[in-house]
Amino acid sequence: MQIRIENLFGHMPPAMLPRVFQASMAQAGTCQQCPQSCLPKSGCPKAQGTQRMKSLLLASLLGLSLAPATASAAAAPAGGHAEPGGFAIEKLAEGIYAAVRTDPPGLMVDANSLFIVNDADVVVVDAPEASAEVIAALRKITGKPVTYLVNTHWHDDHVIGNAAWRKAYPGIRFIGHASLRDYLPTTGAKNREGMIKGAPAFAGQMQAQMDKGRNLQDQPISDEERASYASDIRLVKRYMEVVPGTAAVLPDIDVNEGLTLVRGERRIEVRHLGSGHTLADLVVWLPKERIVATGDLVVWPIPLVGSDQSHVRDWPGTLNAVIALQPAMLVPGHGPVERNTDYPRQMRDLFASINQQVAAAVARGASLEDTRKAVDLAAFRDRFAGESKVRRFAFGMYVVGPAVESAWRDATVKP
Repeated sequence: MQIRIENLFGHMPPAMLPRVFQASMAQAGTCQQCPQSCLPKSGCPKAQGTQRMKSLLLASLLGLSLAPATASAAAAPAGGHAEPGGFAIEKLAEGIYAAVRTDPPGLMVDANSLFIVNDADVVVVDAPEASAEVIAALRKITGKPVTYLVNTHWHDDHVIGNAAWRKAYPGIRFIGHASLRDYLPTTGAKNREGMIKGAPAFAGQMQAQMDKGRNLQDQPISDEERASYASDIRLVKRYMEVVPGTAAVLPDIDVNEGLTLVRGERRIEVRHLGSGHTLADLVVWLPKERIVATGDLVVWPIPLVGSDQSHVRDWPGTLNAVIALQPAMLVPGHGPVERNTDYPRQMRDLFASINQQVAAAVARGASLEDTRKAVDLAAFRDRFAGESKVRRFAFGMYVVGPAVESAWRDATVKP
C-alpha cells in the first residue's frame, strides 16, 4: 500500500494529504467512498457511518481529550531539562541554547528552536506552535530582549509563533527568505485553512483506530504506534488551539543570499545555501562556536519531503554546503542535536540515489507512475527506519512518494 503524503500538518497542500485524511476532510453527510489504497474499509468514513465521523470531528474541534494522559513522550536529551510544552532546553555553548522537541516520532511535528544570548540581546531561530512555552523557557535563562528572530522557512511550525514573539518582545524584527512575503498570505494561508478543516478529523480517526487496538493499516497496534498516535493527537489539539485566528507575521528583513548580524564579539550568519525542503530554506551559522541551525534541510529520523514544495534535485548540493561548514553541532528542524555530520550525509546519499534512479528512468521516457515503480529505496528505508513500524510507515509516506515525484518534476521541467 502506498499513501501519498508530504510534510503533514501545515507542510503541504490539502490535495496531497493521505487519502484517508482527504476523506476525513469531506463534509459529514456527503462522504465519498475512500479508494481501497487508503485505509481498509473498516477505516473509511462511509463504512464507519457519517454520524460517527460527526462525533469524532465535533469532539476534536471542541478540544476534548482524545488520547490517554499517560501516553509517553521521548526523554529529555542528556544534559537537558524538560519544559512544559513538549521540549527540553539543552545548553550547547556559552550563551547558546537549543529548545529540542521531545515528542516520539510520528506524523505530526512541531519545530526546534535556538536561543543565541548575546551581550545585550537575544537572537532566536524559528517560532514553533509552542512559542508561548518557549518564550517562558527563555525568560528563565535571561531577561535580555529578543531583537531578531530567523524563520528558517515558511511552514507553520516554524513561523506561526511569530505573533507570540512580537507580543512578548514588541521591538523584535523577523528575518526570512524573500519568498516568505509572497508565500505566507497566499499558498501558506490556503494550506493552513485546509489543515484547520482536516486535522481534527484525522486525529479522530487515529483515536478510533487506537480504541479498536488497530493501527492506520488496520493491523494490531504496537506500543510504539500507540505512543506515536497519542502524541500526534496531542499535537493536533495544540495546533487547533494556536493556529486558527493567529495572523501570519511577515518578515521585516528579506534574505536572498545571506546577511550577518554582529552582536558584540559574536557573528551570526544567516545563509541561503540552496533549496531542498523548500525554496525558502535558510541556515543560521555561528562560526566561532561552529554551531549550525538547519531548519528542515535536516530532519530526524525521517526526512520531510513535499512533492510540490521540495527540490530533491538540489537537496544533495545544499547538504554538501552544510557539511562543508564542518559544524561541531547541528540543530535540525526536528530531532536531536547532532554532534557530527553522519546523518546529513545519510540524507544526502538518499536524495542523490533518488536523483540518479529518477534520471535513469526519465532518460528511458518513463512516466511518473513508471518511475515510481522503478525506484528502489528498500536499502535506505532499512537505514533510516530499521524495524520500527512507525518509522517505516513514515518513510513510505514522507519519502517514497513525494521525493520521487519531486525529483521527477525537476528532471522533466522544460528549460
